[in-house]
Amino acid sequence: MRKVVVIFGLMGTGKTTLAQALGRELGWPVVHSDAVRKNLAGLTPTTPTPTAFGQGIYDEDFSRRTYEEMRRQAAAHLAAGQNVILDGSYKRTAERDLVKQLAREHDAAPVFLYCACPVEVVLKRLDIRAQDPESISDGREEIFEAQARDFDPVDLAQPDIWGVNTNRELPAVVEKVKFLLGGMER
Repeated sequence: MRKVVVIFGLMGTGKTTLAQALGRELGWPVVHSDAVRKNLAGLTPTTPTPTAFGQGIYDEDFSRRTYEEMRRQAAAHLAAGQNVILDGSYKRTAERDLVKQLAREHDAAPVFLYCACPVEVVLKRLDIRAQDPESISDGREEIFEAQARDFDPVDLAQPDIWGVNTNRELPAVVEKVKFLLGGMER
């Protein structure tokens, strides 16, 4: 059965790094929310857009458009018989529910990987990212707490949501996720 893997969580938790590594390892296409969002805004992926939390291309309406486009791209991959990885915060339960609906419509299994690590690790990663001119993310320390407060609760007891500790070496995280995906009986 095909899979829609959603790698989600707060900024700086390693979502994009994991998505890229997993996509390379498995040969699956990856749809990145940051790239889709900036493309919709007519920007290049690495164009910095440091707005206040929830403003500009990060307001609710633009975010809704971003996730709609991600689902459209995922549907195209699924229709072509491919598995697909979606990389984004998916902070709203409703956004996650729409991916579940998409998976059902395409007879695919939804898998949600909730990335988490200690706050001090996140802040260090955000500081490193701020110095990287090739980064496509606009996540930064001064808006991290606002995003954490605005994030809908994640129920790790749900069978399709797995917690992923991203405070380990990337190869170990990728191997663990591959093992979990390979063991799915759906």
